Amino acid sequence: MKVIYDISVLAWSVKSNKAKTGIFRVIENVLFQLLKDTSIELYLSSIHGNICDLRVYLEKQGIRLNDQFLFIPKNYSSKKDLVFKYYQWILNRLDWKKYPFFSELLKSIFTTLVDPWLSLLGLNEYLRPIPNAALTKEFIFHSTFLPITKYILNSDIGKIVTIYDVISLLYPQYFEGNQDEVVWKLIRDLNKIDSVITISEYSKKDILLCTNSISKKQIYVTPLAASNLFYKEISDKKINKVLENFGLIQGEYILSVGTLEPRKNLKNTINAFLAMECLTDYPELKLALIGGKGWGTEREKLLGNFTLEQRNRIVFIGFVPDELFSPIYSGAMFFVYMSFYEGFGLPPLEAMQCGVPVLVSNTSSLPEVVGDSGIYADPNDVSEITRKMEIYLRNGKLRIIMATRAFERSKLYNWEKTKLLSIEAYLSIYEHNH
Repeated sequence: MKVIYDISVLAWSVKSNKAKTGIFRVIENVLFQLLKDTSIELYLSSIHGNICDLRVYLEKQGIRLNDQFLFIPKNYSSKKDLVFKYYQWILNRLDWKKYPFFSELLKSIFTTLVDPWLSLLGLNEYLRPIPNAALTKEFIFHSTFLPITKYILNSDIGKIVTIYDVISLLYPQYFEGNQDEVVWKLIRDLNKIDSVITISEYSKKDILLCTNSISKKQIYVTPLAASNLFYKEISDKKINKVLENFGLIQGEYILSVGTLEPRKNLKNTINAFLAMECLTDYPELKLALIGGKGWGTEREKLLGNFTLEQRNRIVFIGFVPDELFSPIYSGAMFFVYMSFYEGFGLPPLEAMQCGVPVLVSNTSSLPEVVGDSGIYADPNDVSEITRKMEIYLRNGKLRIIMATRAFERSKLYNWEKTKLLSIEAYLSIYEHNH
């Protein structure tokens, strides 16, 4: 069985560590598992360009495959990458959700006029990195995040896409601008797709709400796993050395993770934390928040009405290098994740794998992931979140019990299992085509 696994997204991490998002980690970890599997013949592709960075990524990771297994332009350069980037940018701007007929017409005119010039500039491999010989039923193409380009969509090759969630379609209020463009394009093209991989039963249900182009049987659920970057750090010395950089004390902070955006519900998390009546009994206790900037003005909105004393209780750690995750997680009293909606919910699982008790939302996929190993609260109810925080805060024995449960449940999730379920999806397409 010949599988082409698209790794376009992995190149983004070369220029910025901030590109190492949850989706990046999923694609990378499944890739590492597939590379070790002998039941499939694995090919790698990058249909969205950025080849210079991708080559750097492959070299850094020590991934060396024969050229015949790399459907990646061989005659590449930074100038070609830049030209192709602008070419794709224009095509994306012409892809109008509200006016599909005119959009297709304009894209057709644009490609008819421009593609010959790109070919003259030596960008043929960028336009069609997957050769015609591979666009047959003998191959399966897996798009791991981005929409599939037209020449692949219209070919005989088996096609499977990963849709992590459809939050941007169901809850557009949580997103700015065109952040839904990847998802709606994937949904739009499902009538030409053989199967879909998604990451939870909840996401599967939501995908079916958004389209009639695919059946329940065509959607495969492959639960995720936490990276091995997340583990129980047992050295107090290592933990304390890291925490000193952020003004934190081991066991004297509650941890939460997420970009500063409304969907992650940090506002209610902060309000609930500061509303705890017993805070005066814990003068050193802080709420630590890991995550990128998210929406620019969100930080001031979160803290605008609080006193200086209250503000000093909130620590914005920001982006964290990989090697610091485990000490920061392991040093927390407990972990809080009050997101309104998740397709899966990796951060709680990461905390569980570090042996930290968790308090999570009772919404979307989170109960599916956490099971009976955590405490739940309604993310809309600040008083309930406060009450549940106080339960953990006042009860050390409960924290020990729930930490043990969380750690044991985290063992149910591993990338080997994710890979095997992905191969099941590939196999169903292969068998159908033969």
